[in-house]
Amino acid sequence: MSSKARPFRLPSPLLGLYGLLVAGLPLAGLAYALLGSVGLAGPLAAGFTGRYWQVLGADSGLPYAALFSGWVALASVGISTGLALLLVLRAQPTLRRWPLPGLLYVPLLMPALVVGFYLFQLLSRAGWLARISFRLGLISRLEAFPELVQDGAGIGIILAHVLLTFPFLTLLFLAIYRESRLDDYRQLTLTLGASAGQFRRRVAVPVLLRRAAPTLLLSFIATLGAYDIPLLLGRPYPQMLSVYIATRLQRFDLRELPAAYLAGFLVAVGLLLLIIGLLQLTRRVRVE
Repeated sequence: MSSKARPFRLPSPLLGLYGLLVAGLPLAGLAYALLGSVGLAGPLAAGFTGRYWQVLGADSGLPYAALFSGWVALASVGISTGLALLLVLRAQPTLRRWPLPGLLYVPLLMPALVVGFYLFQLLSRAGWLARISFRLGLISRLEAFPELVQDGAGIGIILAHVLLTFPFLTLLFLAIYRESRLDDYRQLTLTLGASAGQFRRRVAVPVLLRRAAPTLLLSFIATLGAYDIPLLLGRPYPQMLSVYIATRLQRFDLRELPAAYLAGFLVAVGLLLLIIGLLQLTRRVRVE
């Protein structure tokens, strides 16, 4: 007499604890931040007020931080995606030979702060490249070296995120390429008279981007909320969102706290909406 295996289910206490940690605590933090922004919680709670909303609305720092963060996240994920697609679609034989597949895992083992520190040592005007360039006579003084970290365009931040994201996306696209049997489709399209470029543009790239869309959006969200790398490689202005909020929270003036609570609340809600969009996109991709 055969018995069917029952699916594993978490016990109710563990399920409740999981729900508390994953949903309850973040929602409680959001509620506290919202109440603090209207004067109903926190060290300055003295009754309902909307003046902190007015203060933050008059401050141009948050919109600039949002725009700068969006630029850094879009550039980082866009460059990483382009490089990964280029490598997967044009260097398949190389990706199958050692040691490149193993080398792609190396950046994934490094903490973000370590990557930022090494780039600072390498690319700053007092770093290795600047000193080597000076010794070789390529620049007349160290100050003539291009500003690659702590720059207004966020070049150092973008480069650090590309170094961390590009190998991961390459491995992801490579797995999708093999799982989708795109090599077989390539042979079919070539047999039907299409060129290799047409296969890449009209078949491979759409398949890879559609299957990887949820992960790409998640990478965008993670870069948007990054803290360690922007703190080390960024300028005091403009700042990325996480650094902007942390700076306001750490000031000695307690009157800054409610506006910082509000900024954190707005950013968290915005990221939550992006995550909801991610879940809907994931569901759509699975249906297709």
